[in-house]
Amino acid sequence: MPANSAIGRVSADSISAYPPGIPNVMPGEVLTTETVDFLRRTAALPTGLIRGSVDGSLTRIRVIVES
Repeated sequence: MPANSAIGRVSADSISAYPPGIPNVMPGEVLTTETVDFLRRTAALPTGLIRGSVDGSLTRIRVIVES
């Protein structure tokens, strides 16, 4: 789903900004505005890399479907 729409939803993935590569989001964690903004800023850097996301620019994030 679009990253902005994922805020407040539960992440389905472990997402890490690299460097340092330590997960910023774990599966089952609620995505916050601050975390998504940080990851997007990191992805926009020339040396920034996002691991575990559907795409490296973090335009989309996988979330748990609520029933």
